[in-house]
Amino acid sequence: MMKLSHESKVRLGVGIGAFVLIIGLIFGTSRILFHFDGPWDLGDIASGLSGMDDVVDGDDSLDGGNYSARPQQLSSTTFDEDAFQSLDLDVTSGTVEVKRVSGGPVRVIESGHVAKGVSASDAATQNLVKIEGSTLKISQFDCDDERAHDRKVTIELPRELADNMMGITANVGLGDLTVADIACHDFDLTLDSGDIEFAGTVTDTLNAKVGSGDVAFELYQAPAKSMDVSVGSGDVEMTVPNSTGFKASLAVGSGDFESDFLPLGYDGETILNLEFDNGDKSATYRFEVGSGDVSFDSE
Repeated sequence: MMKLSHESKVRLGVGIGAFVLIIGLIFGTSRILFHFDGPWDLGDIASGLSGMDDVVDGDDSLDGGNYSARPQQLSSTTFDEDAFQSLDLDVTSGTVEVKRVSGGPVRVIESGHVAKGVSASDAATQNLVKIEGSTLKISQFDCDDERAHDRKVTIELPRELADNMMGITANVGLGDLTVADIACHDFDLTLDSGDIEFAGTVTDTLNAKVGSGDVAFELYQAPAKSMDVSVGSGDVEMTVPNSTGFKASLAVGSGDFESDFLPLGYDGETILNLEFDNGDKSATYRFEVGSGDVSFDSE
């Protein structure tokens, strides 16, 4: 029997050890990849890759493919900027946005996701817009939502008109209304359960009757004559310039009223009547809160 030298024995031992180590590494790695229940599980990776097809498909359809994936323009109507001075908005569903643009005519644009097999023009709301006297009226009462979903009406007002509107009247049901960078003398709002965002100026009077909806008023200039805000169970957030002059009366039921204009010591709990004021006390404000929440703060 051949005897191995000491050097040969060492080399043989090293080789066997390396072979065993390699086998162990291969076996251990395979167990980790195929049996480890963690973030790198190959089954999860494969499932995630196959799910990418669903993401792509979801981009091409809406509501099971019955409506267009992207909103389409349904109608567009233009008016001269001197054709009216006030807005009257009825928003029962969908979204209405009033915004200022640099120039051009007044444009009223309706858009939405159109039903399969229906043309965009056929899906447009009939009698959506009209002018009566000096008022532009928007009405969504007769819109057919089976022909289009997520309807949106955008009213573009050129700068000179947007900076000096006589009045805005808004009756909002379940819809959303956004008014951005508009100045008007009077603003009257009746809100059921929708959402309202107003950023702009109301120079004379503001009346807001809020049911269960949410309202955010950012007033660059607060009404100089009067403001009357009544809230059922909704939420109203309002900011006005710190220099606003007013005398105000407040009645709170089970809701909450917060204001940095309030006198020290007011605890925010139920009260029948509280009076507070600011500045020259030139305007008359009234707040009535049921079970909702109202904040009235300075900028």
